[in-house]
Amino acid sequence: MGSLMESKAKKTDVIKDEFLLIAHRGGLFYRPENTLAAFQHQLELGIRWVECDLRLGRDGAPVLVHDDRLMVPGSGYRQVREMSLKQLQQYDAGGGEGVPTLRRLFEKFGNSLFFDLELKELDAVEPVVKLISEFKVASRLFLTSFIPEVLQQLREIAGELPRGLLIDRISGVLVDGNSAVHTAGLLGCRYLLPEFHILNRDWIASAHAAGIGIIPWTVNRLRDAERLKEMGVDGLISDKPDQFAEVGKLES
Repeated sequence: MGSLMESKAKKTDVIKDEFLLIAHRGGLFYRPENTLAAFQHQLELGIRWVECDLRLGRDGAPVLVHDDRLMVPGSGYRQVREMSLKQLQQYDAGGGEGVPTLRRLFEKFGNSLFFDLELKELDAVEPVVKLISEFKVASRLFLTSFIPEVLQQLREIAGELPRGLLIDRISGVLVDGNSAVHTAGLLGCRYLLPEFHILNRDWIASAHAAGIGIIPWTVNRLRDAERLKEMGVDGLISDKPDQFAEVGKLES
């Protein structure tokens, strides 16, 4: 109960009254996912928020990559955790660009973009938090995960950082909105991020009553974006968020 009340008190101070349009993996509709080129393109389109995935390489540095394995020409599939930073930067993540590090992301865009950072691994928590502190970007991001243990550890070592619980389509059919919101509240989350097909008005009403923002993913059709906005969501994650700029201005 204490966690839920904490969430209510802090509510959504990162998003405030702004309707968020977040570029999924940097907007993979236009550029290779999780690349600096993708983030730069979103900035040029006027999109201020980007989502990216974080894992650890062999050296322990957080890197921006979605899958746990990469197809390396001549070597087959390699686990990201088995690859050195040098190997990851030599890997072609798209357009000749290597796998970026979180450090490089903050160096290049720490003063120009806002970030939804999805943590894919529990042991990524501490190195990610350290980089956030080093670059002083805590006010420009929130952290999300499908893994409750990740969110709990974040709460324990960096409770001031806003967090969000991700819910996929399979999990979503097994729980109702109240259960999902209750779980997010127990973890001290300020956001609930469900796969958009499972979302309904009850989920949204329950979340807002608890002071938790709702940001569904991955929304790529205008009619879905308009319907969700009318339902009262607080933002959208999309592969092409620039196409929904007018949706964000619609009255809820």
